[in-house]
Amino acid sequence: MITFLARLAFRLVKLILVVAVLLGVAWIFRESLLRTAARTWVVDDPVLKADAIVVLGGGRDWRPFTAADMYLAGQSTVVLVTQPEKSPSQNLLQQPSEAEINTTVLTKKGVPSTAIRPLGQNVTSTRDEALALRDWVIAHQAKDILIPTDPFHTRRARWIFQRALEEPAQLYMFGPFPTLATQRRIGGGTRMDSSPFKLNWRKACITC
Repeated sequence: MITFLARLAFRLVKLILVVAVLLGVAWIFRESLLRTAARTWVVDDPVLKADAIVVLGGGRDWRPFTAADMYLAGQSTVVLVTQPEKSPSQNLLQQPSEAEINTTVLTKKGVPSTAIRPLGQNVTSTRDEALALRDWVIAHQAKDILIPTDPFHTRRARWIFQRALEEPAQLYMFGPFPTLATQRRIGGGTRMDSSPFKLNWRKACITC
């Protein structure tokens, strides 16, 4: 009995040591592991011509800019701008809505107002935007949709949009461009910040 307990204790100690070593290695190389996981997470579809380019809410410093570049490159003749619900502070201070800001960016970048269409009304989440896009796709019999977004949002957004659309149109998620939120300048080099990846990963787990 004592011999059996001794062997069991020895195996347990070995297991603990192995786990400790693995955790130590993972901690030492955590930045590289997170960067690799983040790159795997990012969806970057080929950019083709589409029936519409969708500007999602949020990310006003890159999403409308990229959508405008895509429009001017001839990727589509229609730009859909989602209409997020105005926040209490925007209402109180009478500030322009996110949709108004995105629309202004698009027109300043050269997209004609006739090509810009509102999408949805008072949307509050990516799922609301996906449902609004589904209605538009069905009404216009659209086949291909381009959605530029920030890199770490691409996979979760694709999953949500595909569930909402139920295959009436092909989605192309585009998010390879760097942003201030995904990069940090360190000693003349650039290091990817994994925080947005971890945030979107947690959101994806909650959504599931």
